[in-house]
Amino acid sequence: MSPKLKLASVSILQELNQIPFQTIRDTAKKANVSVLTILRLSKIWGFKGYSDFQSDVKKKYYTQKNNSSDFNLTQKENIKFEKSILAAATILLESESIYIAGFRSAKSFASYMNYMGGMVFDNFYLMPDSGLSAAQDLARLKKKTLLVAFSTTPYSTETVKLVRTAKSLNIKTLSFTDSSISPLSKHSDYLIEVPINKQNKLFNMAPMITVIEQVLEKSYEILGDEADYKIKYFSERVKSINGYW
Repeated sequence: MSPKLKLASVSILQELNQIPFQTIRDTAKKANVSVLTILRLSKIWGFKGYSDFQSDVKKKYYTQKNNSSDFNLTQKENIKFEKSILAAATILLESESIYIAGFRSAKSFASYMNYMGGMVFDNFYLMPDSGLSAAQDLARLKKKTLLVAFSTTPYSTETVKLVRTAKSLNIKTLSFTDSSISPLSKHSDYLIEVPINKQNKLFNMAPMITVIEQVLEKSYEILGDEADYKIKYFSERVKSINGYW
């Protein structure tokens, strides 16, 4: 399956329960592909066409006998997600220095994590906008450094290269991305999947901000009183220089 078909598959599977209520054109638009691509995917998955695919999904999601199995699947997915949040929070606390990278649309994620985390962590560093400069900086880092990388479809070439470079240098990587088949997942030590859906013409990026906050909150929870003290100290310092209006 080509990368384009894989990305379309991920988009469809993220909202599989909506398929019975969508026309083939609706599904194609959400997946950012043509109607012909949706028909091709339906046949790859073993169905005669889109209508056959819709009927199968409807049986699986909207018949009473499958409700309990769907609930169990959701439970498993939630447990897996919570474990990834805990693992991310733990590696943040264990690392000597943490370099955060995000390019283009993911730049805002990196900046947000750097600012919010900087209230407690004094070892957070925001990497430069240039992918080449970031790679050069990474080459000078020690093994106990952690690279935190952000990228969602369409994936940034600079970010993928950066994560690969980190792996070649035995530098641990924590990646926030939108799919297990993201090019970041193959080269990352820790991975957090954050589904990003396209509403109309724009991708809804809000879930990524929420997950960043969940990881930081979990870190602060583990730190306990130390985190409370640092957040209070940070706030007082900003107030002392009239940093708040």
